[in-house]
Amino acid sequence: MMIFLRNSQNATDKSTLSITEDNVNSYSSTTISTIYDVGQGGASSEPPCSSYTVVNDPSRNIATYGMGGSCDNGLLFNTSIDGRWIRFMGTGGTIIPLTSPEINHCGAYLAGWFNGTLPSIVGTIVSGDVCFNTYSITGAFVSSVSVVNCGSFYVYFLPPVEVCNSRYCTI
Repeated sequence: MMIFLRNSQNATDKSTLSITEDNVNSYSSTTISTIYDVGQGGASSEPPCSSYTVVNDPSRNIATYGMGGSCDNGLLFNTSIDGRWIRFMGTGGTIIPLTSPEINHCGAYLAGWFNGTLPSIVGTIVSGDVCFNTYSITGAFVSSVSVVNCGSFYVYFLPPVEVCNSRYCTI
């Protein structure tokens, strides 16, 4: 029997309840990421603090080990305009890490981290690079990004990644 639940943060849980032959119950639960738009979803010329896409994805956290085969180059990153303003929320984390996580974390082989300084002044947008490391090369490839301080949170302009099995990590 499959049960889908929605909690107060709009994250969907996929839960399974099974009953074995000897009438013993087992239960497992997996959180599925949630994505939704605020304003125009960060794909327009509106100010990024009021128009962005929210990503609530626990598998992006640097503590998540394993190659998930994820690739940040689909519709979420709006390939038609070379990126999208994204706000990370939830248990996966709210910012891109400022130091390099190990490879095979964040649900991908190549884990992305922000090689720059987060803006300290509200409304300020800074540019920086998200680096993706391999076993032998630090910053094997780099994505140029922007980040804005929105007061109590940050929003990132993130382009689609160039290499598959790469994704932006969070903490």
